[in-house]
Amino acid sequence: MNGADFFRSCLTVASCRLKTFVLFNFLFFSCVFGALFLLQFLLLPPVYSGWSPWLLEAFLGNWGLMFLGVFAFNLAVSAFVMVTLPGFVFFPLSVGFLLYRAFLWAMLLYAVPSWLFLATLPTLVLEGEAYVFAAVAGTITGMSWFKPAWLFKTEAGEEELSRAEGFRKGLSECLRLYIIVALLLFVAAILETVTILSI
Repeated sequence: MNGADFFRSCLTVASCRLKTFVLFNFLFFSCVFGALFLLQFLLLPPVYSGWSPWLLEAFLGNWGLMFLGVFAFNLAVSAFVMVTLPGFVFFPLSVGFLLYRAFLWAMLLYAVPSWLFLATLPTLVLEGEAYVFAAVAGTITGMSWFKPAWLFKTEAGEEELSRAEGFRKGLSECLRLYIIVALLLFVAAILETVTILSI
């Protein structure tokens, strides 16, 4: 299988789980903006004084290293460890941690000025979408060994998959979804680095 065919198979896996993506997108982004709306009434207005959230720039001092640091951290820790991996153990945990991340984002966004929110919005949308893909990947992998017959419906007359076979198939789908996660986070890291350096 060449690179183009492999990427096409990644898109096929994503399109087969379209309903799950729509649901997770709705849950994540409605949680972010719903929590942000509620925080307007629950917390005091934030005070902006010498706003300088970009400690990463001062710490790394090099845009190339900054980009690599942002990309590697978001892919390895924020997406895989925090969102996908818990779903391997128990599949609802992926969506649970996705919603927890949405609430954390709302807390962070509440504390930034409007102009900075607008400047970072494209990055937030791309990163958010990547975390949705990561949550779907974790949910599929966790469900693949827990309930393979329900996840991978077979045609009439075909034998149902065993848990081991289901898990292997779930990992294969997870890998393909993670190609898309990596691409989204790659573009988001470029935008984030450019935004940091231009502010």
